[in-house]
Amino acid sequence: MQNKKTTLKTVAQYLGVSTATVSNAFNRPNQLSKALREKILSECENLGYSGPSITARSLRTGKTGVIGLLLADNLAFNFTDPVATEFLTGISQLLDQEHVNMLMLPSTIENYQNTQVETIPDSFIVYGKPMDANVMNLITRQRKPLVTVDFCWAEMPSINVDNEQACYDIACHAIRSPQDKILILGLRLESTNALALANLDKLYTEEESVSRCRFEGYKRAIRDKGAVLEIGNVWQIHELEKNALKTMLRGALTSPQRADVLLCMSDKIALAALEVTQELDLRVPQEIRIVGFDDIPAAEPAGLTTVRQPIMHKGQLAAQMAMGQIPYQTIVLDTELIHRSTT
Repeated sequence: MQNKKTTLKTVAQYLGVSTATVSNAFNRPNQLSKALREKILSECENLGYSGPSITARSLRTGKTGVIGLLLADNLAFNFTDPVATEFLTGISQLLDQEHVNMLMLPSTIENYQNTQVETIPDSFIVYGKPMDANVMNLITRQRKPLVTVDFCWAEMPSINVDNEQACYDIACHAIRSPQDKILILGLRLESTNALALANLDKLYTEEESVSRCRFEGYKRAIRDKGAVLEIGNVWQIHELEKNALKTMLRGALTSPQRADVLLCMSDKIALAALEVTQELDLRVPQEIRIVGFDDIPAAEPAGLTTVRQPIMHKGQLAAQMAMGQIPYQTIVLDTELIHRSTT
């Protein structure tokens, strides 16, 4: 064996088993007993054989056993943001169980130059609409199964919650009087880098943006409560870094026209606002009411009223769909209004 090229076939012959048995030891361990798999892997290590070639397998079967994951934000953000990490955990749990690999794809078109990384996956999960639409066009041109999460794209299946209704419910809960002054702290609502919106003419559509869906829910609640929404009181947050958030919020909460209600499109924004109210000795909820969205782990000990969405379950469903375990179809999951001490 030492003088010959070690292949799946030669290893199987040496061990006296079928090539399928050797392949299963690497790719489908649940098909073998623990003792047999350990014996095969040990012998393969001694022979210097590291497993079936993914290139050879893909040429033979047309499959690589790889799921592509495209994230709207950069990788550093997604590994530190509590919502994104919970979503990734849901995906990873299912892929680990099935021994399927995940390839994380870049969110900017420049990263695809001189590579063909988008041709590798068998299917794709896209979490949030990429800022660069060229990336989506590149992915869809592969004509492979694709599921979007937290946005809609063409006729592709999507996994979402009813963001508009959830935000309508929580805003109705927070607004007590038509005289309430309301500040909406949203995530990117338009393509500009402005903090406050100048007008409502250039917003992302509801299909493109979860933030737009949430904004529509807030608007409807404000109208139904008889309150007034001033366009200058709709802010879009581009940077979720805590210190930057708190600096911005100090200005908002010390202005002469300080808000009575903060409608925050994420718990990270709401929790930063809550810290600022403590620094300024503002009583919550007596002087100001604050609500968030997501129900991340830090929300409960802070007493934050928020919307609980099944973040991990989204990831699990996306993984099941990408692996072909459930049909490719649009799914809308339930949310829950969690009433705590900030309202």
